[in-house]
Amino acid sequence: MERISSTHLRHVDLNLLVALAELLQSRSVTAAASRLGITQPAMSRTLGRLRSTFGDPLFVRSSTGLKATPRAETLSLAVYDVVERANALVTGGPLFDPLTTERTFVVATSDYAEALLLSRVLEALEKQAPRLKLRIVRALDADALLEQGDVDLTWEPKKRSVRTLVWSRLFDDGFAFVVRKGHPVLKRGAFTLDRFLSLRHVALAPRGLNDSNPLDLALARAGRRRDVVATVPSFLAVPELLRDTELGATLPTRIIERVAARHGLVELPLPFTMPRFDLSQAWHERMRKDPGHAWLRALVAAIGRGM
Repeated sequence: MERISSTHLRHVDLNLLVALAELLQSRSVTAAASRLGITQPAMSRTLGRLRSTFGDPLFVRSSTGLKATPRAETLSLAVYDVVERANALVTGGPLFDPLTTERTFVVATSDYAEALLLSRVLEALEKQAPRLKLRIVRALDADALLEQGDVDLTWEPKKRSVRTLVWSRLFDDGFAFVVRKGHPVLKRGAFTLDRFLSLRHVALAPRGLNDSNPLDLALARAGRRRDVVATVPSFLAVPELLRDTELGATLPTRIIERVAARHGLVELPLPFTMPRFDLSQAWHERMRKDPGHAWLRALVAAIGRGM
């Protein structure tokens, strides 16, 4: 298709790019219409004009909403950038003062990152941005929420995602095994794999029963399997389950450091190799040049590096 030139631009309504940005975020004609304050039929007509302008369908219907064509995906980053720049041009550019801002940022994360990172972030905000607010949410599909603009950041292990999401590593962690003080396993010899497998285990599955636990995957590759008698979605429940039982649990070492002394737990090294994992933060590319967003993620990144 011929490139749109400045001559062509005189015949193009640039508000179409705003509509395209909303469609790329929401993947829904109805949701995009609502965000733009127009009716659904008007949004459908706008989509028709977009298709004519770019000479491409841009979106096709699927069971989960609108699916962007390769052409639309290629346009996405450029469209977000043009809309952000145009908004800054018209308004004189966004201003952000951490000392006076009352902006609220929504962060999707797990109790793991919440326990290790949130208190440090809040402590820093108390000094540097006392009126800034964080709202923490749980989300199984944070990617979609970032795409739609419903979430500003996620704190989670990096995973494969759409190319419009940007990932930044915060810190890494490993795993160890914990039991209560006085557990019989502590009175015997070396903590071997056979002894590990002879115990009854509490397992973590933050995303539910179908969660792919890296520990069980590692054991399966060796043709072994542990005896899991309880599966919980949060590590917060684990200390109470171990305190009065013969159960054991494999937890991230940074979590063990926080809860072991308080709950009377003893750490044992795993008798096999488990890969370490990274905690990262992710955000949508369209927020890259937002001054407030950039300030917050830089703050979180600095805290992560310090850990």
